[in-house]
Amino acid sequence: MAKQSWLRHILNRFNPLQREQGAVLKKFYDTMGFVHFGKVHQHDDEYDAIRGFSSTLTHRDDHFAVGAYNGHDIRITNRTDTTVGGKGPARLQILTIIEVHLHVRNMPHFFFLPTGTKGDEYERLFITQSFMQPIDSVGMGAQYSPEFHGRYQILSRITKAPDVERLLTSPTIVGIGARFWPHGIEIEHGRLYVYIPDEKLTQKKLERALESALWLADRLVDTHEKIQAQQEQ
Repeated sequence: MAKQSWLRHILNRFNPLQREQGAVLKKFYDTMGFVHFGKVHQHDDEYDAIRGFSSTLTHRDDHFAVGAYNGHDIRITNRTDTTVGGKGPARLQILTIIEVHLHVRNMPHFFFLPTGTKGDEYERLFITQSFMQPIDSVGMGAQYSPEFHGRYQILSRITKAPDVERLLTSPTIVGIGARFWPHGIEIEHGRLYVYIPDEKLTQKKLERALESALWLADRLVDTHEKIQAQQEQ
């Protein structure tokens, strides 16, 4: 067993936090009517793994569930992996991930990175996707949002900054600052990911995170469709 896999196995085996989070997730799935599959294996050909920056060859997904709500296809998982790089020894990282399928094409890849200590959970992003850079011009659109300033940094390929800026209207920026922090947000390959690194996971937090994810999904899809229609004229 590789060193990283062995460490993850030992840390995960004796981790009561994941058991506590699993109980909260099961209750949430029952409330929402989602289908709970439990543990899934990313290397199984029949399983389409949840992607995004946290997807690695060593991650483990537990409490995987699939459902639909308000016309959206949703998947949720509790992902564990060991941290990479950074300061100090490797540690177990646990992220609850909500994925919403946007069913769109040609939407740029971008990331809302929470600032401050919460940003430590996203160190892997800078290591594996170094092409993602801060695009300050987009953040300037949030001049009327004190909730956004000091809470988030927007990352994307520099060449995609104009596309991201067109997608993120001022009301959307304001809503993100007020609704999501301290959760990370990623849009990649037509899917929206919300990352919840909170150790004290509760059903209320899950409900709020899912509600916010669906709100953002609707706004992004609506704006994207308007942009596409304008370009086709």
